[in-house]
Amino acid sequence: MPRSPQSMPPVDVISDEPELSLDEACAACGLTREEIGAYVAEGIAEARGPVVEWRFSRLTVVRLSRARRLERDLGLNPAGALLALDLMAEIERLQRRLALFEDEG
Repeated sequence: MPRSPQSMPPVDVISDEPELSLDEACAACGLTREEIGAYVAEGIAEARGPVVEWRFSRLTVVRLSRARRLERDLGLNPAGALLALDLMAEIERLQRRLALFEDEG
């Protein structure tokens, strides 16, 4: 049974520095160059540099992996995956903020 997006384990990212090439991002995410290109065009992922030298941050690679799982496991189209990713990011942000308030109390 596919896991819901809320049950996906968080991925620890040390930095958001650009460091993966397109081919490295493909290998890390299990996506083709064309699939990553479609995700970039849809606004799911941000690539840095000219197309022939695209670079991807670690955070972007995590986002690409999540988008792939959402499409594969839940049957979402790219627009649906983008919406789900944005909502998941907002939930994570709110959970961190709530934890700060709980620590103060």
